[in-house]
Amino acid sequence: MMKRRTFIKNTAAAAAGVILSPYILPSGRLFAATGTRLANHVVFVLFAGGIRNQESIQQAYVSAQTGFNTSGNMMSNMLTGNVPSSNLLFNLWNPIQTNSIQSQGVLFPNIQYTTGPTGHFNGHTVAMTGNYTNTGLNLNINPDMPTLFEYYRKHTSPTKSAINSWWISEGLVPYPALNYSKHPLYGAQYGANFLNPAAVFQQYSSYIANAKVYQPQDVNRMDGMKTFLNNSFHQSASNLPGIKNDSADDQAIKTFISNLIAKTQNNQITWPLPPSISTNELTGDLTNIAYGWEVLNNFKPELTVINTFNLDICHSDFSNYLHFLHKADYGVGWLWNKIQSTPGLMNDTIMICMPEHGRNLAPNAIYDANGLRAFDHTGDANSRSMFALIVGPNGIVKQNQTFGSSGNPVGESIDIVPTIAKILGFDTSIPNGMLPGNALSQAFI
Repeated sequence: MMKRRTFIKNTAAAAAGVILSPYILPSGRLFAATGTRLANHVVFVLFAGGIRNQESIQQAYVSAQTGFNTSGNMMSNMLTGNVPSSNLLFNLWNPIQTNSIQSQGVLFPNIQYTTGPTGHFNGHTVAMTGNYTNTGLNLNINPDMPTLFEYYRKHTSPTKSAINSWWISEGLVPYPALNYSKHPLYGAQYGANFLNPAAVFQQYSSYIANAKVYQPQDVNRMDGMKTFLNNSFHQSASNLPGIKNDSADDQAIKTFISNLIAKTQNNQITWPLPPSISTNELTGDLTNIAYGWEVLNNFKPELTVINTFNLDICHSDFSNYLHFLHKADYGVGWLWNKIQSTPGLMNDTIMICMPEHGRNLAPNAIYDANGLRAFDHTGDANSRSMFALIVGPNGIVKQNQTFGSSGNPVGESIDIVPTIAKILGFDTSIPNGMLPGNALSQAFI
């Protein structure tokens, strides 16, 4: 087993890697030959917060709860099936997809999360490194094993700069650490650009742009940012951790961020909402998908990972968990429509959707306002079962097919990284033994 080098990073260094992404990319790296591609773009939607198969694939709605009988499909953009017979908890949105996304690809209804804690940090790490991990939560430490971004950038030829890969996260901590690892053969020079839209565009822009009477906590934030900037901007790129872009990409990213702040302030963002629905209905998940689309539309990156997080409310409020799941489904349908109607992405993009993990079969002791029980994710068999959906162009991705069942699982969480490697053609260049999983080749013609 290769000995891993240990890096000690303090909080300021970690923050620099998060906020200051555009730096000069070192040149002269050699890449192994790249294999045949299936498509030139991959979008991986990673549902954070945990989704039970009961409410998604099995379309139980509330019927899995004692005393409630209404069932049906709340995810009618992604999944094929009849909607619930009643708007029991909230008004269901009409789907944006004429035909479900499932019918445009392959469903794996019982992907397994075989080993390790079913926690959010662990679930993200497993999905994005292709390796199970028992590592606990540490906000300043990158994963031991390389992320899919590192594999993509190191093993793709001709060379792809960081602007071709993006990690767009709804939650700021600890997920920035997942754009690259501390593996001695990989690291920050092969990582992706990281963006946290909720923090950058919907929080800090108001501090920067609008004159106002600031509260003490606002002043503390600005003082902290001032100290950070004063300590960082005089340094050369070689002294700063994090992702590095060449000068042209650096300027392109700066221009993009500036324009996106202006669009946000001028209410010019196109939101993934049905007609006549107020922006008051926006969630963090829908916001993240909207800004993820801005990145996709502007840069046409080859590898994009977008996560969501609102579904974690299932720990205490099952009704809102269902509501957020329904909205996230709409957001994915909206995103797929955008991809399929945009030159440079349409008919050349494969989208993969998967939860980070499931949730327990048995509820906890918390009831919500509608008398529905809440669910945790403590590692039982139910929290290790989830789904994966792979969709893409007809002729490349099989259409309207299903592999596996509740009694016959097909695939594991660690299979997503080798699947993406196969799609983008760098699978044969990854050193033997790095990825224990297998590509979900059943999805492809």
